[in-house]
Amino acid sequence: MDNLVCPPWTGWALDHMQLGLLVLDGQSQVVFANQWFLRHARLSPEQILNKSLVEVFPQLARSQFTLFLDHALGSGFPALLSQTLHPAPFPLYQPSSQRSQDKMLRQSIRIIPMGYQVASESDQRYTLIQISDVTNSVMRERLLKAQASKLQDMANLDTLTGLGNRRLLNDKLTLELRAASRLGTSVAAVMFDIDYFKQFNDLYGHLVGDECLRQVAAVLRDVCRRPHDVVVRFGGEELVAILPETDHAGAMQLARDVLQRVRDLAMVHAGSTIAPVLTLSAGVAVSEPGRILSPEALLDAADHALYRAKDAGRNQVCAALLPAL
Repeated sequence: MDNLVCPPWTGWALDHMQLGLLVLDGQSQVVFANQWFLRHARLSPEQILNKSLVEVFPQLARSQFTLFLDHALGSGFPALLSQTLHPAPFPLYQPSSQRSQDKMLRQSIRIIPMGYQVASESDQRYTLIQISDVTNSVMRERLLKAQASKLQDMANLDTLTGLGNRRLLNDKLTLELRAASRLGTSVAAVMFDIDYFKQFNDLYGHLVGDECLRQVAAVLRDVCRRPHDVVVRFGGEELVAILPETDHAGAMQLARDVLQRVRDLAMVHAGSTIAPVLTLSAGVAVSEPGRILSPEALLDAADHALYRAKDAGRNQVCAALLPAL
């Protein structure tokens, strides 16, 4: 190979690149480090040049970086360490930050064996290490994922009550029934309806009606508090609770507790013909081992039970009339 004469501005260009550059000799000693690397590593040239890389950075001795470096040197092919699996091999920081207060830069590292590249030193091998700061890209990706997750959550929420909506109900109920079928457990559905809610709205106005829905929703959230319990606004004044691993007796008791808690709110309802305060009616249906119901059948059974409760005088809980096991 002919000798190459580097232009006088080569050093200036390397030092002004917005990425880190290291060159190692055949003994893995650092023979070049550009200003970007020195600045982010908070090192002076004297602290790194002509020293072993693992002497300067002891944490690299037993790291994946060293394995990749050895593999690249052995194969003669470049190696890439992605930030996903190897987020910060080198302790690199923003120059203006305190080491104790700052997180290390996320790094994408490329290891390039240069082979016998220097004609005057034909027995010497060099390795170029290129380090890119991908911190902003990682943060941008996290932000986009968080925004997507937030949008997904919003798509599954009822904006008035903060409960789930029918879309969430369909997804969760399908999953819970599949799990129950596999595990041999029960899933209960309890459908609630606010008694004489139209009259309540007519008497007190829709703003008060909205607040009424929010308070009833808060009661349901407080009662149905297990991690896998799901409470949704089914539509209008109807709310549904999905209760995994809950048998008939447990679902009936929970429904009665909710009805009592709503009565205890003591929201005056002059339009009700059954009580001076706001009340609920509820219907209970249970998918059990040996009688696994589809999501539609379970909700339909709970809905029929609810209307039986309303026909019987409201302010009460009725169970679905399902064939005996």
